[in-house]
Amino acid sequence: MSTRARTARLWSSAIAALTLSVMPAVTGAHHSNAEFSEDVLEIEGEIVEVAWRNPHPIITLRSADAAGTEKIWKVEASQSANTLDRKGVPDGYLFRVGDPIAVAGRESMRRPGLVLGTHARLVDGGEVVLRSQGEPHFGGPVVGGVEWTIDRSAATAGEEPQGMFRVWSIVSREVVPDELPLSQAAIEQAASFDELRDHPQWNCQPEGMPLVMDSFYPIEFTDHGDTISLRLERTDTIRTIHMRADASSENQAPGRMGYSVGHWDGDTLVVTTDKIDFPYFDDDGTPQSEALVIVERFTMNDDRTTLQSSATATDPATFTAPVTILTNWRWVPGETIKPWNCAVSE
Repeated sequence: MSTRARTARLWSSAIAALTLSVMPAVTGAHHSNAEFSEDVLEIEGEIVEVAWRNPHPIITLRSADAAGTEKIWKVEASQSANTLDRKGVPDGYLFRVGDPIAVAGRESMRRPGLVLGTHARLVDGGEVVLRSQGEPHFGGPVVGGVEWTIDRSAATAGEEPQGMFRVWSIVSREVVPDELPLSQAAIEQAASFDELRDHPQWNCQPEGMPLVMDSFYPIEFTDHGDTISLRLERTDTIRTIHMRADASSENQAPGRMGYSVGHWDGDTLVVTTDKIDFPYFDDDGTPQSEALVIVERFTMNDDRTTLQSSATATDPATFTAPVTILTNWRWVPGETIKPWNCAVSE
C-alpha cells in the first residue's frame, strides 16, 4: 500500500466523533498489496494452527477440493495482532485449532498457499473482519475486528490530562507535499525496493528514523530530566531525546535512530535529529542519506487532550525541497503500550 495513498488522511471525521472509549479504525499495519490478486477467494477448512503475532497473525487451515485432495493454506490477517486485540480479538482466542472456518481473501501471486485474509466466519457463524476497513463479507453477526475499543479498567478513576508525558493514540497523518520531491538518483534507487525482501518489519528487524515514527500505534513520552524517552509500540522502540543545554550531535557516531536534541519553545517540544544511518525514509523504500536532518515540533491543544506534531525533513541527496509530516494524536484514558511480539513474516 503506497505511503502517500494512506497518509493523506486516515479518518478526517474521526476527530470530531472520537470518544474516550472508541478510537478511529486506523490502519494497524503496513502491508503491500501488490503481490495479491484482486480476485476474492473463499476457502472452507479446519484450523490446524494459529500464530497470533505481529506484524500479521497467521491462521493455518486444511481444506479439500471436490476430488478430496487436501491443501494447506496460510491466511495472513490484513490487520496486526495488536490492532485486532484493540478491536475485540485479543490473542486470537476466537480462532481455535480443530474448529471449522471459512475465510475470504486475496491469494498471493508470489507465495503459493498464502492468502491475505479480509474476513473469517467462525464455527458459530460469527464473523471477524480481518482488514482495517470494510463491511462484513459473509453476512453473519460481526464479533470482532471493526470497532476500536479501549479497556477502561486500566484507567484511573477521575483521570485527567497531565501534560505531554503520557500515552497518545494516532488520529491522522498527512505528508506535505503529497508527492515527494525526489531527486533523480532517489527515484532510481527507490525503484529497486522490494518490500517483502527489504522492509525490516517483515524480518522483525529494528527500524530507524524516520520510518519508525510512520506508525499507527500509540506512543508515550516520559520525562527523565536530562532526557525524554519516546516509547513507540511498533517494534518495541525507545527514542532518546537529549535535553541538556549543551547537548550536541557533533561528536556522535551515526546510528539507525540518529541523535536527537530537544528544547522547549514555550509549551512546544522541538526536537532536531541528525546522524541517521538507516536506508529508508518510508515504507515505500524512499532512500535517504546521512545528510538527512529532521526537525519535529510537538504541541498540545488548549485542553491538553490532543497533540499535534510536525516533522520537517531536509536531505539534499534525496529531496529537492523539504518534506513535512503532520500528525494528530489523541489522549485516550486507559490506553497502554502493548508488547510488539514480532515473528518473521511467512
